[in-house]
Amino acid sequence: MCSVPLTSVLLLFELTKDYRILLPLMGAVGLAIWVPSVVNQDKESDSSEGRNAGRGYSTLSPSHLKTEGIWRRTDNANSLELTVMENPDHKSFLDEETILDDLKVLRVMPKNYVKVCLGTTLREARNILKDSHQNCLVVVDEDDFLAGILTHGDIRRCLSNKVSPIVDENTCTVSSVCTKKITYRGQERGLITCYPDTTVGVAKELMEARGVKQLPVVKRGEVSHKGKKRKLLGLLHYDSIWTFLRDEMSRRRSINERRKDKYEEVGAANVH
Repeated sequence: MCSVPLTSVLLLFELTKDYRILLPLMGAVGLAIWVPSVVNQDKESDSSEGRNAGRGYSTLSPSHLKTEGIWRRTDNANSLELTVMENPDHKSFLDEETILDDLKVLRVMPKNYVKVCLGTTLREARNILKDSHQNCLVVVDEDDFLAGILTHGDIRRCLSNKVSPIVDENTCTVSSVCTKKITYRGQERGLITCYPDTTVGVAKELMEARGVKQLPVVKRGEVSHKGKKRKLLGLLHYDSIWTFLRDEMSRRRSINERRKDKYEEVGAANVH
């Protein structure tokens, strides 16, 4: 009640000359002061939170917390330190789709692809395929730009084609046999390619949508002046994606097990 203005109380008492009005008057004036003070306090609190948010501060819900702090003893028996450990049960660490979306084609594509020039004969190409144990050859032009892909299927279709004259393997070149374009949804399109920085998840979906098992990897932005051919960097095989993913999953499971063991060891040490 000490915060009630005495001036207003005395003034009204002088006007009424009735002491019975003192208590109701003091209560009314006190209430009039208390209500605005509470409202202003709430506004200041909201304003403070808004300023904090503007500075980049945010709250973390339990679903966003991927680490946990554990107190453990240091070399000094009387001291404790807070150790931050990654949650070993974080599901995205072992999620196949997440792994594929994080990986780049450059890391997955094999380095041992074989390329031949446009003038290579079919017999030479067949021998190269046999000796290199590859299921396809990348065909390049004289400037080493991508020109097409030659597979066992291309060679078989050419040799078994009964409409055209008999093909001589010693004179027929890969330029007339290799795949240079694909047909997609009834339209003829250029050879499907990807870039080294393309995610493996996107490359995998692209191969599945187009029905191809090899995807040439080309240099981004570098185009031949003679056409829309690109500089070849590598060849991504559909099977190599799953081979890499299997090895990566095995590696991550091993890491996860070691983290769990360390997590349990630290927890057990804290009990003692």
